[in-house]
Amino acid sequence: MSKNVEKIDVVIVGARCAGSAAAVPLARAGLKVVVLDRARFPSDTMSTHVLVPNGVQELQFMGALPKILALGPSKSRYLTVQDGDVEIKERFKPFSGIDYGLCIPRDLQDATLVEAARDAGADVRESTKVEQVVWRDGRAVGVVCRTRETEYEIQAELVIGADGRQSRIAAEVGAWTPYRASKNGRGFVFRYLDDPLGTAAPDAFQILRADGDQVLVLPSCPAGRTLVVNMTDAARIPGYRADPDGSWEGMLARNPAFEARIGGATNLSKLRSTDDLSAFYRRSSGPGWALAGDAGHFKDPVTGNGMRDALKFGRLLGEAAATTLYNPTELDAALRDWEAARDADTISTYHWGNRESRPGASSPLIREVLRTFVGNDRPNLSDTFNRARPVESVIGPVRLVTGLVRALRSPGADRRAILRELRVELPQEISLRRHRLLDGFRSTRPTATERDGWSIGPFPKAPSYRVAANVSDGSTPAPGAETTTSIRNIKESGIPR
Repeated sequence: MSKNVEKIDVVIVGARCAGSAAAVPLARAGLKVVVLDRARFPSDTMSTHVLVPNGVQELQFMGALPKILALGPSKSRYLTVQDGDVEIKERFKPFSGIDYGLCIPRDLQDATLVEAARDAGADVRESTKVEQVVWRDGRAVGVVCRTRETEYEIQAELVIGADGRQSRIAAEVGAWTPYRASKNGRGFVFRYLDDPLGTAAPDAFQILRADGDQVLVLPSCPAGRTLVVNMTDAARIPGYRADPDGSWEGMLARNPAFEARIGGATNLSKLRSTDDLSAFYRRSSGPGWALAGDAGHFKDPVTGNGMRDALKFGRLLGEAAATTLYNPTELDAALRDWEAARDADTISTYHWGNRESRPGASSPLIREVLRTFVGNDRPNLSDTFNRARPVESVIGPVRLVTGLVRALRSPGADRRAILRELRVELPQEISLRRHRLLDGFRSTRPTATERDGWSIGPFPKAPSYRVAANVSDGSTPAPGAETTTSIRNIKESGIPR
């Protein structure tokens, strides 16, 4: 094996949304950036594939939007929600002049993001596995990576882990275990198909709620191709895997509005599913390292905000590091400020996702709250997906009280059941507002929206705490040559425990 050591400015592990978005501003600043990914692009991954206008603008910022639009996607300018007799249609609020959402298959989208990173000047290396972080004086200063032919060490001023929920970098820096998390009661099922309405399909992201299912119909790419996603009770996922066709027919039968919209569709792709959707926050910055995208934070995909957050805060991480990279004190402070800003921006949708991940049909109270949005197509409920306002500002006390009064006054209403539900919902409203406004950065105080029993999978290999090679002669220290002081410095540094 080769024992070469390469010296650069920033190494990024993971080349999808967060990694590519971070690479662009760093490379544009003239820094030498290497992005490593074990995949070879184009490469698919589990995802909702959705970006609303607030996320599409991030593609524009990184220079990827023209090539994305050249793929011929549908542009969705509306959000519609149907739940029983409640029907809502709203136009998305524009961001940076963009008034539409996109749904691009991840193999196509991520290959385009990699191109954008390369166009900005980043060195993206595919089919490369990262195995260890290397340290010097308590700081992360690079990684050890492996290709089919060789193993080598890359040393850098900053290591960014953008390698997903099962992040090896998170494990290597001692941040694998989240400091807050929540079990998800829903699973995730999706497939692509040729829309029976063809290019005449509504220019809308549609949500069709019925019998505990939240079915999303998402015009995709190329125009005329559509993604269907079902957020369903996690207990149904084994049935989807055992009998995909029968489960699909069952979904159509449970949701007449969905059957009317998609029944008769052709060219159906394989049905894919997962029930591994626990939401979490990990500590995401430390001396010489940061975790971006799903490596640092994940929430239920029903919010449609995962890729937006990965792109936005990947970009902001790159911008923060570009101006502080060679001052370790300033860099570490900038990374912590970036993490705090990410948490403040995402915490509202984290709690919203936790609440939406409870399985079961919509209650009369929920439907009456939704009904308060019926009446015009101005942005309102859609602002929750578009992140124009925090969820609790959109679904505020006035709407909640209005929905409660309407539910109690409905003919035949089960008032006792409604009041029992209120006793569950009200503490959650209070708790999530307390957390966002009062609890502070990296608070571990649990909230009423979080459920125990979560899992992010088995703990991977323990951190290696490998000491960086001596760059002066390009050699790697022999096993056992690390001093006790070096290892103690690493373990007692700012690495979260």
